Amino acid sequence: MSLMQTRYHPTAQSNVTKLVPTSLPTCGRPVTNFVFIKVHKTASGSTFMVLARFGRNHGMTICYPKRHRKAMHIQLSYPSGKLTKKDCRPSPGRKYNLIIHHSVMNKQAMARVMEPGTKYIGIFREPLNHFRSIFFWKNRMARRKENPLGEFLNRNHDRKRSYSKHHNFQAYTMGFPKRLMTSKNESQIYETIRTIAGWYSVVLITEYWEESLVLLKRKFCWTLYDILHTTDRLHALHTKKEHVPLTTEQKQNHRKMSNIDYVMYDYLNETFWQHITKEGPEFWDEVTYYKTLNSEVNKHCNSVGGKRVFPAGKWSQEFVIDSTFCKEWKWKEGQWAGACWNEVEKQNKEAQLKKTNGV
Repeated sequence: MSLMQTRYHPTAQSNVTKLVPTSLPTCGRPVTNFVFIKVHKTASGSTFMVLARFGRNHGMTICYPKRHRKAMHIQLSYPSGKLTKKDCRPSPGRKYNLIIHHSVMNKQAMARVMEPGTKYIGIFREPLNHFRSIFFWKNRMARRKENPLGEFLNRNHDRKRSYSKHHNFQAYTMGFPKRLMTSKNESQIYETIRTIAGWYSVVLITEYWEESLVLLKRKFCWTLYDILHTTDRLHALHTKKEHVPLTTEQKQNHRKMSNIDYVMYDYLNETFWQHITKEGPEFWDEVTYYKTLNSEVNKHCNSVGGKRVFPAGKWSQEFVIDSTFCKEWKWKEGQWAGACWNEVEKQNKEAQLKKTNGV
């Protein structure tokens, strides 16, 4: 991203300038080689758009689902976890350095497809909140009942399956093996989760999504510009029935159904806060600055929509937004997926042109 030299004199209404300190902390080279494990109903759609925008802006080569042009909810390696280079849109002469479509974590298969040194990003949501979201997404007719979720948990908590990847959906997507889903060995489950957690450079926690993005930015040497996001998609559960309180017994029933998801969430959540503690108290100063900056960008794009220069501060380089930025700001997942597709097409044409010219 090019930075303009124009000086910006903020108006009295600008909240960003109230938080501007002096110098920007130094960081190394930004990470531009990563896989995001996109877990359904975890704010993964909002994360997809942030990462797709980053990938497009940095000219990354996405492993794009081969059969689909504008793949939004389209699976790449979900639900099987199987992945080869043939599953991706061809990129002659290049390995891939970006995966963001729905996939099951398969580190060995992904390593064969991706550039060396790939980093992995995960995301996880508190299991009961995740189940609420999945339940009402899959069972929209259930909203007519008084307490459909509670009724389901009363009926189904003892249902047996050959394996329970559906009950431990998040853990399965993040890489927990199906063969251990029914294990009663607590230490085996814990050690497996600990191993899986070690694969990821960052695991975002849905309940602390913006804090997670700032942590990601720090770990990957990105800028706050890279993690700006539209607030239009940040919505709570839709109806009062989705918020109906559950009894202690119903909550316990869900914990029994999804025990591995709960153990993994507890482990990842604890690890998340350990990472934040290591960042020091200034982490929270940056989070505050980021939220204010992001709010200013949203207000601008949702009202004026023209050119604006945001000044440099301790946590941010100077950057410029304009009408094109604001137009893209309102894009949905499918449009960002299409932008990634177009980037692959552009790279392929450039590679073909070089080959034709003997470069």
